[in-house]
Amino acid sequence: MNKTGFLFLLLICFGLGFSPASAQELKVEGQFFTLNGKPFDMWGVRVASASQSEEYTRNLIKNLDDYKSVGINTISVFVQGSSGGYSDPFAENGKTIDKKHLKRLKQIIKACSKKEMVVIVGIFYQRTVRDPEIGNLKSEQAIRNAVRTVTKELKPFNNIIINIANEQNSGYYKDFKAFNFNDPQNIIGLCKEVKQTDSNRIVGAGGYHDSSNVVIGKSEFVDVLLFDTFSGDIEKGHDSGWHYNFFKAQGVPEKPIVNVEIFGGWTGQFTPQGVYPDEAKKIHWNEIEAAKTQPGLFVHFHSNTWFQGAGQDFENRFDLGGKGTPYDPGVRWYFQKIMEEN
Repeated sequence: MNKTGFLFLLLICFGLGFSPASAQELKVEGQFFTLNGKPFDMWGVRVASASQSEEYTRNLIKNLDDYKSVGINTISVFVQGSSGGYSDPFAENGKTIDKKHLKRLKQIIKACSKKEMVVIVGIFYQRTVRDPEIGNLKSEQAIRNAVRTVTKELKPFNNIIINIANEQNSGYYKDFKAFNFNDPQNIIGLCKEVKQTDSNRIVGAGGYHDSSNVVIGKSEFVDVLLFDTFSGDIEKGHDSGWHYNFFKAQGVPEKPIVNVEIFGGWTGQFTPQGVYPDEAKKIHWNEIEAAKTQPGLFVHFHSNTWFQGAGQDFENRFDLGGKGTPYDPGVRWYFQKIMEEN
């Protein structure tokens, strides 16, 4: 054996040659998650615009230790952003991503992996897709290419879930004529693209339209149902637990069901930034109770005015702040409740 062959053999024997970029391994086991073979009780927060700038990425990463200290073990980020800042980093054909943006996204994933945290990586955001002045993707093929590109670029990471589209039932997508995001079968088709590119990748999708969520959730190509709630759910008294029961009753099989954005734009009313009345806190705490009592249900905190503040002329905040009062604004009160209940 020559020297090159001997060195190659050593690399294999000591496991140094093909180590993944992420040492963590997230799996779906029935309706639950495991991380590194241990049960993973997901508690998340939506920080959807975190990869949109160096400043946002830096501010998120420096707060991850604080997140972990209050029980946050999962974050949700979108490639195309959110109301807190959005852009289209894809090339027109969808086959490449802006290098600086991709670097930031990978920095977030790596930082989370080191802390045994999971990242739900969303791809499409409706305001980006619909705007021809911002969106670069102009065809169905470009959309499919973009899904493949994200999947390929993130293949080395084992601590992520891919979320196809933000609120797939949003009316904003109707302005994009090349691809019907509102059709759940089309969303399932994009989940297939993920599986064809990386058969081991956990992928999910959904929105805030119950019947569409049922179709998506029943698909064999969807590992996780990723849904949202909105203001109409507040009016009807439909918390995440109600939706969980509905999805189950409609035949969604044993798989994790995750509300990745509790209450959506409804949270935009809480101003000054980071100030929540007691009644609003109680509504949020009901979500915690639902997730704790219904196996396979997980919820992610969302705040339009805090983590996506730029959409309402505030700054995007990535720290947790405090008790949600005028003298101590923030969202820490929500996560402290999770810790108290554990």
